[in-house]
Amino acid sequence: MTAPQKIICFLFDPNIGGPTIRARSVYQQMMAQGFDIRVAFPKGEGTAAAYLAEKHIPVDQLAISKPVMPRKVGAFLKFALGSPLALFRVVRYLRREKPDVIHVNGAFDTLPAIAGRLAGVPVVWHLNDTVFGPRLSGILGRLVRLVASEIVIAATRVGEHYGVMGANPRVIFAPVDVHRFKARDTGKVPGQNPKLTLVGNWNWIKGHDRFIDVLLDLKQQGIATRGIAAGGFLDGQRAYWEPLLDRIKTNGLTDSFKAPGFVKDTVGLLTGSDLLLLTSHSEASPMSLLEAMSIGLPVVSFDVGGAKEMLGQGDGAAGIVVPNGDTKAMANAVATLLDDTNLYQQMAQNGQRRARDKFSLETCIERHIAAYEAAVQSKSRTVK
Repeated sequence: MTAPQKIICFLFDPNIGGPTIRARSVYQQMMAQGFDIRVAFPKGEGTAAAYLAEKHIPVDQLAISKPVMPRKVGAFLKFALGSPLALFRVVRYLRREKPDVIHVNGAFDTLPAIAGRLAGVPVVWHLNDTVFGPRLSGILGRLVRLVASEIVIAATRVGEHYGVMGANPRVIFAPVDVHRFKARDTGKVPGQNPKLTLVGNWNWIKGHDRFIDVLLDLKQQGIATRGIAAGGFLDGQRAYWEPLLDRIKTNGLTDSFKAPGFVKDTVGLLTGSDLLLLTSHSEASPMSLLEAMSIGLPVVSFDVGGAKEMLGQGDGAAGIVVPNGDTKAMANAVATLLDDTNLYQQMAQNGQRRARDKFSLETCIERHIAAYEAAVQSKSRTVK
């Protein structure tokens, strides 16, 4: 296959999130192998550019706007009206930089994907969310199939959600650096006041309100726990998180709940935890889940995105998956794992094994390169 030498990755969120963390992990290693990598963001304030620059990954901030959800009518209309000029700017940027392939992240980040098609650059379109309803997901899925040279999905359920499984997409799970997230002693069991951890910026998608519901349910059952919600407080989500902080106070959780903001030392955070809770409304391939598995930290998750696929089922499961939104079932699953030390230790061992067998960073890098090579090869076949 034709090996691409220059890749531009488009990320639509200027704040640190799963795609940014994956990009840093993968591209740091690919640059060491000789690939020319750039990451492009919409211009604006955020922490992601500095996060990538720490590893000397080149970043371009383009004079375009971050995509806006249609439900925000005024902002969406402003975004739509500015899209033709933004499209022109991205096409011009691509023609100047001359990448061999571009990597677009997120179904809703349509502008750089279309710009890539107009500029004659192969497009790898990476679907890594399940946030949209059936109608919009169907429309976006059809656009992805029309524009993309190669489709990548973060989990099988993501591909089903967008209706792209007939296009034979490549599954690339988020990676976990098993050398960094080292396996801890699987003989560890929860002690008194076990620590339940949620990782994610404070926004409605991550379900911090549900996390609080679970803690309150456990409290009503007489099970003493400590909750820690590690993630940034974004100004744009203030209307969501301010009432939740008030709710923590009014329900008597202040002494047993910590919200430290963004935590850089996720290894220390997860190693010192007793369970990871995934309370999101939607996910694709959540990295915190894989990091917990690598360490040997059992997980309780709602049935969202690729959680069930990643954790496994039966005797080899690395956690318990409960129906999406059923906080009572999640609280009961937490209680079960805290009470059953044999099950807890078995799931810890299963997680460490699955992380190393299926989700290593090395495997993720190989799959990225294979997708880029296939996209470039697809263009060469078209030219011929």
